[in-house]
Amino acid sequence: MKKAIVWAAVIALCGAGGYFGYLRYKKMSVRQDINDFIRTVSRGDLKLDMQEAGELVSRDSVDVFPPNKGFIIEVAKKEGEYVEKGDKIMMFKGGERMDSDQYVPVPILAPRAGLLTRCVGRYGDSSDETRAGKRINAASDCVSRVVDMNTLAVNLKISEIDIYKLKPAMPVDITFSSLPGRKFSGRVDLVAPMAEAKNSYGWGGGGASKVFRVVISIDKPVKEMRVGMSAVVTANIQAKKDALKAPIETLFQEGLNCYVHRQKEGYEAEKIQVFPGLRSETEAEIAGPLKPGDRLFTAAPETLR
Repeated sequence: MKKAIVWAAVIALCGAGGYFGYLRYKKMSVRQDINDFIRTVSRGDLKLDMQEAGELVSRDSVDVFPPNKGFIIEVAKKEGEYVEKGDKIMMFKGGERMDSDQYVPVPILAPRAGLLTRCVGRYGDSSDETRAGKRINAASDCVSRVVDMNTLAVNLKISEIDIYKLKPAMPVDITFSSLPGRKFSGRVDLVAPMAEAKNSYGWGGGGASKVFRVVISIDKPVKEMRVGMSAVVTANIQAKKDALKAPIETLFQEGLNCYVHRQKEGYEAEKIQVFPGLRSETEAEIAGPLKPGDRLFTAAPETLR
């Protein structure tokens, strides 16, 4: 009797040891970094933002020209200063020589109120610094530019693919790298009806891509803004409340169908067909037999063992 009891205890211990050994083996057979390949289904707001880089410009500026060729003999208002209409910007003297008595010095006045900047050439190059003693070779040479800071806007170059995503009056957010931590509101004011070439190579223009000019108006410009600043414009194209969504990297496509690998236990998973909807850069709305909290693989489980 005692012998039978001992054998029963031995068998029970062996069975328990075998079971716990199996659990330990199963646990050790699963890579410890499995969570690196798992993402979770969730429910929440999903929005699709479109971001484009642009340049701050003034939609209203006036170039200032001298009455003739000659010399700048005095600078009354420097680049970067604000002027009112009629303010004296500089004194100018015509002639071939600055010390000649043939011409009388005359003032050059601001044609409008605004910020004084350098002149900008046809190809975007700026003129030399305006200074006393500078020679002006012709009456067609710009000597200064007055920029209306109340008409600041951001110019964008939008590709053919994205141009119909933007509509006039669409609200946008604007940020500037020069003004960190500050966000400004604005609206799409103009979507150009005609495309222009972004770049070209060679005489034939082979490889040129087409872009459309889009102008973004700024609701409340501030004096810290400067023409030429780099800007980033963010437009909310689509949004959906309380959407069932999953990280984009959990979706796999086979032909025209889309699948996910839902975790069962360890690296065991079931392949489930889903139907993606609205997509952002990081998440996708999904329809199918999934629920919040489901754990999805970012790679086929059989490739991770």
